[in-house]
Amino acid sequence: MARPLRIEYPGAFYHVINRGQRQGAVVDDVRDRRQFLLYLERMARQHSVVVHGYCVMTNHYHLIIETPEANLSRAVQWLNVSYASYYNRRHRCSGHLFQGRFKAVVVDAASYLEVLSRYIHLNPVRAGIKSRPWDYHWSSCRYFVKALAVPDWLEIHRVLAGFGRSLKTARRRYADYLRQADADDPFDYVLGNSVLGSPAFVEWIKATFLSERNDSREIPALRQLRPRPSVEQITDAVARHYQVATQEILRAGGKKNRPRDVAIYLARELSGLSCQRLGQHFGGISGAAVTMRYKHVEERLAKDPKQARDIRRMRKALANNE
Repeated sequence: MARPLRIEYPGAFYHVINRGQRQGAVVDDVRDRRQFLLYLERMARQHSVVVHGYCVMTNHYHLIIETPEANLSRAVQWLNVSYASYYNRRHRCSGHLFQGRFKAVVVDAASYLEVLSRYIHLNPVRAGIKSRPWDYHWSSCRYFVKALAVPDWLEIHRVLAGFGRSLKTARRRYADYLRQADADDPFDYVLGNSVLGSPAFVEWIKATFLSERNDSREIPALRQLRPRPSVEQITDAVARHYQVATQEILRAGGKKNRPRDVAIYLARELSGLSCQRLGQHFGGISGAAVTMRYKHVEERLAKDPKQARDIRRMRKALANNE
C-alpha cells in the first residue's frame, strides 16, 4: 500500500478520518463509543492536540484537530492503537480494527474550518440517523449549538467566532448554518487527497513542504500536488467536461462561449503563465482581454452555483491528473 502524504508543522489543522477494516464496525455499542471518546480525550491531553470537532459513526470516525507541536502521526497512531487494543480485548477478537493508515487532510482553517465543521456534524443526518445533528450524542455538535458544559479538551470558540460576538448568538447562527440544505462537500475542494485550502495556501504548502521531497514513487500525492498543469492540459480538460472540440475553445471571437471563458479562467489561475502568453494560446488576444474574461467568470461564480461546482471538479481533476 502506498504511503499517504503527511504534512506536519506546528499549528496545522487537519481533517482526520479512519474507517473500519472492510467497512466493518469500529464501535458496537454505547460502551465502545464512550471508550473511544475517553481515548480521544487522553490523546488531546497527552499529545497537546486541540480537538475542534468530532463525529463517531458505527464504521468510521471524523476529527478536526490542531497540532501545536507538529505531532499528527504520533497522536493519531496512539489513539488508533490504544482504542483498537481495548476493542479487541473486550470483544475477544484479533487483527486490524481500522482500514490501513488513517487519512489526514491539512486544512486552511481561515478558509475552510466552518464548512468542514458543518460537514462532519451533518454525518448523522446524511446517514438518516437523526434529523437534527445536535441530537446525535456521539458528535461534538451539541456543544456548538446547546448551552451545555463543554469538555475542556474540546475547542468550540474558533469555529463559532465567525457566527457572532456573543456565544448565544453564535450558537443560534451556527444551528441555522447546519440547517442549510445545500451544504458544501469539502472533498470537492481537496487537492492531491491531502490539502484543503485557498490557492495561496496550496502554493505555500507546495513551496514549504514538498519542493525538496523526492519520494513521489512511494507517496503518489506528491505527484498530484507538485506540478502545475500546462495550458494545453487545462484546455483539454475543459473541452472534455463540456464535450466540445478543443478548437472551439481556442478560437477567438464569438459570444457566450462559456467553455472558452472557463478555460481562460482556469489557465490564468493554475498554469503560472503570464496573461500575454495565455493570450497567444487563446487565439492571439491581448493580456488585458485575458484579465477581462477572468474577472467576468469570477463575478459569475458568485451567482451561479452550478458553474462554481463545475470549476471545482475540473480544478480537482487537473490536480489529480485525471
